[in-house]
Amino acid sequence: MQILRLCRELSIEAVIPEREAEKSAISRESGLATIVPALADEPVDFCLALGGDGTILRAFSHYRDMSTPVLGVNFGRVGFLSALSPADVPDRLKQVLEGSFNLMELSLLELEHHGACNLAVNDVVIHKPVAGSVVRLGYAVDGVQMDTISCDGMVVSTPAGSTAYNLSNGGPLLSLGLAAFILSAVAPHTLRFRPLVMGPEQRLTIVNESHSAAVEICVDGRSSSQLPAGEGLSVAISSRKARLVQVPGSDFHRRLRDKFIHPSA
Repeated sequence: MQILRLCRELSIEAVIPEREAEKSAISRESGLATIVPALADEPVDFCLALGGDGTILRAFSHYRDMSTPVLGVNFGRVGFLSALSPADVPDRLKQVLEGSFNLMELSLLELEHHGACNLAVNDVVIHKPVAGSVVRLGYAVDGVQMDTISCDGMVVSTPAGSTAYNLSNGGPLLSLGLAAFILSAVAPHTLRFRPLVMGPEQRLTIVNESHSAAVEICVDGRSSSQLPAGEGLSVAISSRKARLVQVPGSDFHRRLRDKFIHPSA
């Protein structure tokens, strides 16, 4: 309600999907917001996501090409992608709504599977079925077969996603401005696998070489489809970009330090 009143004070139209309006008991009669069936059908200047990093990823996914800027207010645990904390509302949020913000372009992954194309802000995860045994996954870069390993799965991540699942796999951290992506493995049953960083012109292919088990494909934490035994998919950096709203003076390495290295400092 505080944010909606701030928008009204600044003569900014707030647009809320019906589902969220019902959760917060916001009625059309209140005059605080325009209530719509779905955000994807509404042209907006930017989307305000109240929650953690998962909420921000879902906010991007509301828009087909992910080009609508998203501003995150962290009500979650880590909030690495968030620009503001709850304590920043309303003072710093007011400054943002008045136009004091920067847009950071984030690299997107483009997943191709069965002729369909999906975009990911954070990562594409290929994972064994729940309670299933290890799977055999082969991977190649630009057509060059690298290896086939037994593992619980593989994670292909963007620089933004390098601080998520990739981090827990021991993968490298990438600065947000880099046009690169990472392959890391989940519990690899081998000593020879090492995380791999690839450039913007390269294409990664992953093939499920298990005898019979299908593996799950998840895009930004959401189940997408399955990869049956013998089938493959490909991932590369997309030509499109996601745009994340940042406050002036925001710094990737300071945020990395404060969120992951010295979180209590």
